[in-house]
Amino acid sequence: MGFDKETIAGNILAERNRRRWSREKLAEVSEIPASTIKAYENAENGISLENACRLADVFDMDLDEFAGRIRKAS
Repeated sequence: MGFDKETIAGNILAERNRRRWSREKLAEVSEIPASTIKAYENAENGISLENACRLADVFDMDLDEFAGRIRKAS
């Protein structure tokens, strides 16, 4: 089971926009090429576990939260 591309795309865009970071700034901070981040944001490529962990760390998020796996309490 992999990461859902659309969920990852939405989370990257939302977090990048919240911080008012350019794609290049996120690439610099995460050490992931801007072209790869663009592909993730456009849901063109699946994300590796390594890059998911890097981005979750940069965004100060739990990996489950970044992947959209947090369940809301009922």
